[in-house]
Amino acid sequence: MTGIIKRAFWDAPEGQIHYRYILTTATEKKAPVVFLHQSASCGWSYQSMMKQYAERGHDCYAPDMPGFGCSYDPPEDPASTRYYVDIWMGLFRHLKLPKMHLIGHHSGSAHAMELAAIYPTEIFTVALSGPALMSEEEQAASYKIIGGEWSKVWNTLNGPLWDTLELKNHEVIDSLRAWKGRDQAYGVSFFQPKLKYFKSITIPILAMCSRDDILWPCFHYCKELQPEARCEVTKGNLFENGKEVEGSISYYHMDFLDKLGA
Repeated sequence: MTGIIKRAFWDAPEGQIHYRYILTTATEKKAPVVFLHQSASCGWSYQSMMKQYAERGHDCYAPDMPGFGCSYDPPEDPASTRYYVDIWMGLFRHLKLPKMHLIGHHSGSAHAMELAAIYPTEIFTVALSGPALMSEEEQAASYKIIGGEWSKVWNTLNGPLWDTLELKNHEVIDSLRAWKGRDQAYGVSFFQPKLKYFKSITIPILAMCSRDDILWPCFHYCKELQPEARCEVTKGNLFENGKEVEGSISYYHMDFLDKLGA
């Protein structure tokens, strides 16, 4: 028995943050795992993974970013990614989470690396799937290509990442809902000093990326900036669950935690 995934809201300064959570029923309880989603998804995308981590003894949490899922819409355009990072830390402290493991994918990885850099005493490890490690010049060029280009979203939804009708249906709905939130998040994400944050991380790092990911050309920064980081090439459906699914996020992350005894 792993319990069930529940949903709740937290009153942030400008609105309510919606989050999913599951509390482990395992006898041996380990550090909680927090999942940060990509644009334009929401915490729902991690549900199957959360159940697997709960079986291992982790309480799991997957919040919806402001402007996404069932969370509030920022009334004004955020000034920087710190806006989202401060919201996340406010939620974690409200929940009184002990030292945690962070997992982020794309936009979620951008927030996770900033959290890890700023709050190393509150985060045990950080796992970054598709880390957007770009220089300022590369970010500016990428923003012109994909920042306001919604066709990229629909092409992704039609690709192999979402390989079932249920997943595609949910992601289409999430994308339509985030018509404004995606632009707000991208408006600051492409100006985040990512290389600076990543280089300053002092906790254990797992970096992952697939060869067909739009961010693959920048994956080389991981080893260049953090030689001790573990880097893995993902493949197939990244969000399939279980350590036995080779190439998925959890396949590498669970092994990463096992080797750390976490």
